[in-house]
Amino acid sequence: MAKHLSLNTVIHAAVRRDLGRFNAALDAFPVGSKERAAELEGAWQNLDKQLYHHHHGEETIFWPALRELGADTSLVSDLDGEHQRMAEAMAEVRTAMTTFAADPGEEQLAAVRAAFAELSTVIDTHFAHEEHDLEPMLATATETPQWKQAQRAIRRTMSLPEAGTYLAWLQDGADADAREYMSQEFPRPVLTIVPRLLGRQYTRRIASIWS
Repeated sequence: MAKHLSLNTVIHAAVRRDLGRFNAALDAFPVGSKERAAELEGAWQNLDKQLYHHHHGEETIFWPALRELGADTSLVSDLDGEHQRMAEAMAEVRTAMTTFAADPGEEQLAAVRAAFAELSTVIDTHFAHEEHDLEPMLATATETPQWKQAQRAIRRTMSLPEAGTYLAWLQDGADADAREYMSQEFPRPVLTIVPRLLGRQYTRRIASIWS
């Protein structure tokens, strides 16, 4: 989606970017390298956490707000089912990555590549569905009291260090359209100072492994 109408698609872009990075890194993985496997496991732990936070926040905060605003209940139910499939695929990656980090041999590499391929497919399906059927309504809801209350609620679920990591992660490799939307969503000092001060661990330990 070239034009971002909500922060939702900016987050989707960050997830897709990471999955592309993982798939490329695993294709080029030097079999037996525990150092590289440990780097990838650290990056996965971050993506795992960001995905969980995003989808848990949708289920518990944002989708109730959209229901209140008149969202189709059958659509939200379908998306809930897709979240369950995503949680299962994430659990498969979690297990495969733990085994891979301990012993990055050919068999373990094949298993973790397969797990990431499945997660990529599940996420592509879910994101496409959400962006096609829910995003148009979501884009019209961003100025409503219900949505603003939901935004305040989701911000309270993050500590300051978590917010720093989140903003550093969102901006890492973001395209011009995503950066433009974020500049409208967050005050500019928040986008620059918070990630620089509180997202340093992400920048040093995760963003750096993709270069």
